[in-house]
Parts: sequence; C-alpha cells; structure tokens
Amino acid sequence: MIKNINEITRTLGFKILIIVILGLLLLIPMSFINSVVKDRISYKSEAVSSIIEPVGETANIQGIVVAIPFLSKVIDSETKEISYVRKYIFYMPNKYNITGDIEVSSLSRGIFKAPIFHSQLNVTGKFDKYNEEIYNLDENNNTILYDEAMIILGVGNKKNLMNLPDILVNGNEELKYYEKNIHVNLNMFDNKFLYTISKDKILNGFYFNITMDIQGGNSLILTPLASENTFNISSKWKDPSFTGGFLPIKREVNNNGFNAEWKIASFNTPFTKYWTSDENVNRTDNIDDSQYWNANRDVNKVVVSFLLLNDNYQKTSRSVKYAILFIFIPFFVLFLCEVLSKKRIHPVQYILIGIANAVFYLLLLAISEHLSFNLSYFLSALMVTALTSIYIGYIIKSSKYIISMAAVDALVYIFLFGILQLTDYALLMGTLGLFAVIALAMYFTRNVDWYGENN
Repeated sequence: MIKNINEITRTLGFKILIIVILGLLLLIPMSFINSVVKDRISYKSEAVSSIIEPVGETANIQGIVVAIPFLSKVIDSETKEISYVRKYIFYMPNKYNITGDIEVSSLSRGIFKAPIFHSQLNVTGKFDKYNEEIYNLDENNNTILYDEAMIILGVGNKKNLMNLPDILVNGNEELKYYEKNIHVNLNMFDNKFLYTISKDKILNGFYFNITMDIQGGNSLILTPLASENTFNISSKWKDPSFTGGFLPIKREVNNNGFNAEWKIASFNTPFTKYWTSDENVNRTDNIDDSQYWNANRDVNKVVVSFLLLNDNYQKTSRSVKYAILFIFIPFFVLFLCEVLSKKRIHPVQYILIGIANAVFYLLLLAISEHLSFNLSYFLSALMVTALTSIYIGYIIKSSKYIISMAAVDALVYIFLFGILQLTDYALLMGTLGLFAVIALAMYFTRNVDWYGENN
C-alpha cells in the first residue's frame, strides 16, 4: 500500500495537481497584498485631503447673477386678508469672461504630495438692462423693490477666497458689500456674497469687473452661465487635465506650462436668462429643480485639474490583477525544469518561488512611494528575477536553467509593464499574451512522456 502511494506521488499527474493546489493557495496572500494597496490608496487620499482642505480644496467659481426683490400680493380665499410674500427675480449676465494665470506648487505631507494653487482671477462681463416685460409684475399688483436689488457672487467654498472680492461697475464705481444677513433661496450657489446695485444700473444695464484672489487644490472649476462665456486659463504647470462638460477650443501644452481658452454659448448650458424664486420655499417657481442639480454636475462645468503623474497606486493595483499569471508561469517553468533535468523539486521549493513572485508587488508598492514607478518596477523585477533564477541554479545545479528562468521572468515582467502602459488595448494585449503562454506550454510539453510508457 505504501509502495503504491509512493509511486502515485512520483507521477507527473500528481505533481501537476500539487502545483495547481499550491498556486491557488498563493492567491490568498495576493488578496492580502491587494488589501495593502487599497489601504495605501486610502491613506494617500486622507493625506491629500489634509493638504488641500485648509485652502478650500477644489476651487469652484459658480458665477454671478442679479437679484431683484419684489413683494407678491396674496389674498386669503376665506378671510380675504391681504399679505405679501417676498420673492426675487434673477437674471444672468449677457457676457461672462474669466482670465487667470494660475500659480501651482506641490505640498507634501509625509511621502505624499498634492498640487495647491493661488491666482488672481479677473472676472468681467455685462448685464443687459432688466426687461420689465418678462413678468409684468406691476400689472399683477406686485411691488418691485429696485432699491434692494443686489448682485450675488457664488463660490463653492469660502476658503477659496483669500479676501473679499472687489466688484467695479462701468469701470469706476465700486459696489458695497451687503453686510446684512439676507436669506436668498438660490440653490445653484453653495456660498453667496451679496453686493448692492442701484436702480439705474438695473434699468440701463452695466459692465462689471471683479478681482478675485483665490486659492485651492487639485482642480479649478468654472461654471458658464451667461449668454456668451469666455474663459482663458494659463499656468506654468506642465501636466494639466481638461475635463467637465466642455473642452477648450484652443490649447497649448508644453514643458513651459499651458494656455487654454473656452467659448461656450448659452444654449449649451442648463440655465435660462430669467427666473423667479420664492424666499420661503425650497424650490424655484419657474425652473425645475433638476436644473440646479444638473448645474452642480461636472458635465455642465469647465474643470481644469493639475496632475501629479506618478500615480503608482493605480498602476500597482492594475498589476495585481495579473498575479495569477505571475504565480503559475514560474511554476510551469519550474515544472519543465524538473521534467527535463529529471531532478525532483520539493513542493516547499515551489512555494518559495511563488512567494518571491508575490513579494514583487509589495516591493513595487513600497519602492514606488519614494521613486518613480518605472524605476521602481525595474528594481523590483530585477530583484525577484535574480532571486528566483539563482535559487533554481542551486536546486538543479545547471546554468542553462538559471538562464531559462531569468529569461522567462524577464519576459513576463516586460509583458506586464507593457500592459500597464496601455489603457484601451490592455485587454487585447493581455489576451494575446495568455494565448502565447498556452501555445508555448503546448510546444515545450509536446514530447513529454506523461504516463512513463517509454521507461
């Protein structure tokens, strides 16, 4: 009985079964390595947040509107008592232009970095004269309070403003900041700054010029809300990203920085020229709530992001997905070496080879936090390839098997590196690579005497 068991354990089929089981067991530590990668990504996000939170995180310049209050007469149907409800007429500028040269630098928290920026934005534009025929409020027993009209400037986070913005109209008149705390239901703005505006400006139209000293981190967001919107953003930061709902019509990106220009017409935005709002309710009268929710989505905004391109965590996370190949291909090569050299290799030695290839991902993760990803990848692959090849040389005591294992490991790591550089073609290259592995396996095992019939 014992003799039969020993004969079974010596068969190639049993060894293959053991190898498969060992390979599947090694997928367990790979799941732990994947968890470590996710933990480091989370830790990085916390570190980046702690860097950019004091400067207001993403700077979101949400726009400017004119608000004209009016008293709407309400008669109770039962008591006939008369009351007045305060409402607002809002209307957008006809022209809205933003220019700015963004100064970007990177700050560190431990080993992690985040881009922060500051800039002086010049916001200019024009409001057409208010069209009283839009609502005919006087004919409906409403009282328009022109003397309490205001300009509302909206931003995403007050921390993004380094000081109170100055608003000049018609080139010489500086508007007064509204010190009084007034609740204006305007869902499109997260934070509002109110300025008084005179009746004659409302009825005749006016030009405006706003100087905004802003700060922020990672990204700058601009919302096009006028009939004609023009944005010009430049910086010496050489790695920008232009996303959101609108791409620049002109862009120039080089080692000296970038310059980008957007021109956006009103029919491409979710906003209407005029609408009214009730101060005492949570929605607008004339505009569907979805307009405001859509206005807060990046699809209706211009987003300029300042990138730090060494995103080692994303690439490491992608590489872990191919871990099964890095376990079974070295096992297969080791098995071929065992068959061809006729020297038995213990399952423990298979496990050590598999663990060495699993440690590659930890090496890659740890080193890439301090060096560039490409250099980290090269060093990690070189260390693991040298370790496994030398170890096989000691087991089989033949230089040709050292060279064979080193060549296979090098090809596998080169193949994975190529996949990581691709995005759109990663699936195609991965599938073709797997097909090539199967073809090579068939070629090298075509003459193997699996049943020992030639002994």
